[in-house]
Amino acid sequence: MPPASQIRMRQQLRDFALRLVICAAILITLGRVFGATLVSPILPALAWEIEAADDRFHVDQVKIVKRQTDTIIQLKVRPVRALMFGNRVLLPDSSLFFEPSILVGSVLQPVILFLSIMVAWPTSVPLREMALRQLLAIPATLLLLSINIPLGQIGAMLDYRQYLPNAPVSLIVYWNDFLQSGGPSAISIAAAALVVSVAHDWTRARERMRTIDNAEAMPMIS
Repeated sequence: MPPASQIRMRQQLRDFALRLVICAAILITLGRVFGATLVSPILPALAWEIEAADDRFHVDQVKIVKRQTDTIIQLKVRPVRALMFGNRVLLPDSSLFFEPSILVGSVLQPVILFLSIMVAWPTSVPLREMALRQLLAIPATLLLLSINIPLGQIGAMLDYRQYLPNAPVSLIVYWNDFLQSGGPSAISIAAAALVVSVAHDWTRARERMRTIDNAEAMPMIS
C-alpha cells in the first residue's frame, strides 16, 4: 500500500487536473463568445508596439475582421525606412505594404493557458494568496501579449529566407520561429509557475511574520 503522502499527492494532482480542465473550458468558451470584444481595446497598443519595436514600420490600419468561421486581426503595415537584407535594399514606397494577420484565438490562447494554471493551482491560504496571484497576473498578462503578437508580426515581415537564403537573418525572425513552434505555451506555463511561486512564498513569509509577532506579544499580554 502506498504511503499516505503519496496518496495525498496523487489526490492533489487529480484535483489540480480537474480544476485546470474546468477553468480552461470556461475561459475557452468565453474567448469564443467574447474574443473580438476582449481583443479590440488592445489593438492600438499592438500597433504602437510594432512601431516602437521597429521604427522602420508604420501601422496604417489594424482591425478585426471575420473570414468565414474565423475571426482575425488584420494589419496593414508599410515600411517608412529602407529595409536591408544582406546586399539587397527594400526602399519605402507608397504602393508597398505588408498585410500580416493573426487569429484572435491565437492571441487569447497563451493568456487562457496562463490564467487556467494560475487559478487551478492549489493554495495554502486561499483568499490572500489568490488575491496576490490576481494582482501579479495583470503585468504577466500584459507581458505575454507584448512579447507574442507584435514581435511575432515584425519577425514575419522581416523573414525573407525563402527568397534570400544567404542573407543575414534578424534575431526577431528566430523569435517568431520560436513563437510558431509552441513558444507562447511554454512562456505561459513558465509565467504561471512564477506567479504561483511568488504569491506562495510571499504569503508564507507574511504568515511566519505574523506568527512571530503574535508569539512575541503573548508574554506582554499575560
